[in-house]
Amino acid sequence: MTAHPIRQHDDERQGYTTDRPDLVFNGRTHRYTEDTGTTFEVVYPSDSDDARTLLASTVCDGHAGFFASYTVTNRIPQLFPTCIVETHGDVGKALRLLFAKLADETADLTSGTTCNVTVFDPTNETVHIASLGDSPTLRYRRGPSGHFGLIWQSEDQDCKDPVEVERMVEVHRRNGDPQADASTVVFQVMSNGHPTDIWRNRITQSMVHSSFGDVQNNYHPGMVNAIPRVYAQHWSATHHSNDIWIQCTDGLLEKLTHSKIGIQPQTDERVAEIARHLDVCHSHVNVAHSLHEMQIDSMLAEKRAAHPSRADSSRAWVESAFDNHFTKVFMWDV
Repeated sequence: MTAHPIRQHDDERQGYTTDRPDLVFNGRTHRYTEDTGTTFEVVYPSDSDDARTLLASTVCDGHAGFFASYTVTNRIPQLFPTCIVETHGDVGKALRLLFAKLADETADLTSGTTCNVTVFDPTNETVHIASLGDSPTLRYRRGPSGHFGLIWQSEDQDCKDPVEVERMVEVHRRNGDPQADASTVVFQVMSNGHPTDIWRNRITQSMVHSSFGDVQNNYHPGMVNAIPRVYAQHWSATHHSNDIWIQCTDGLLEKLTHSKIGIQPQTDERVAEIARHLDVCHSHVNVAHSLHEMQIDSMLAEKRAAHPSRADSSRAWVESAFDNHFTKVFMWDV
C-alpha cells in the first residue's frame, strides 16, 4: 500500500451474536456478525506524478441477516475507484455515485444494512463522509486543557431525526394517507412508563428506513431511502494535529437503560463518555480496542453498583448483550 500520513486503529466485537455459527463468505470463514467494514486506498489519477492517495474506510451495520452488509462491504472497494475516475476526482460526487450504484445492486435484498464511507484526502486536507442510516462519523479535538471534546458528527437518518421523519411522512401522503404526520408514522418506545428516546416506524417497527436492501420495509414506494447525507470537513495536520476521527456502527453508542438492567442506544451520553475515555486512551496502541474495553468496564461498573446481587451483573453478560461493534479510529501520524 502507498504510504499516507494517517494512523488507523480498528476493533470488532461480536456482541449478542456470539452464539451463532460461523459464516463462510467469498471462501473465507468469519465469526458471525452483521457489522462489517474495510479500508483501502485509491490513487488518482493513477498515471500521474501528482496523484493523490485517498484513504477510504467503510462500516456497515447489517440487520435482518448478514448478506446485505457483507455484499455492500465487498462491493465498495470494487466500485469506488471507478466512481472517482467517472467524476474526475471529485470525492463528494464520487460518493453520491457510489451509493446510487449500490442502491441499484441491493434493491431486492431482504436483509438490510446502514453504510458509512469516510474518505481521507490528505493532499487537499479534506475528509469526505457519506452516511446512510445510523452508523456515524465523529470528530473529537483535544483542547488546551488536555481534554477531548466532540466538535462534529454526522447526522443519523433514523426515526428520531426530524428530517428523516418528515421524509417518511411525505411518502405516506403521496401514497394515499393525506392526514399523515409524525405521530402517525413513528412512535417512541416506552419502558415501564419511561421514555427510551428510541423511535420506531409504526408499521415495520424498524428504527432505520435509510439503508440498502430492506425490501420488506418498502411498504410504500420510496419508504426505504438509499440517498446518504454527504459532508466535507477540513482537516490539516498543521492546524488539527490533535483531532481524532471515529467511524463506527451504533454499538459503540450503547449504554445501560435507565433501570441499568438492559442495554440500548444512548447517543448523547455515549458521545460525552467517549470524550472522557479518549482523555485516557488516546495514546494507546489500539485506541479502538481501548474504547470498546472502557465501554464494557463502564457498563459493568454501573450495573454492579445498581444491581450488585443480580446474576447477570457480570462482564460476560455485558459482552454478550450489547450490539455488534465495528469501530475505527483515525489520527494524524505526527
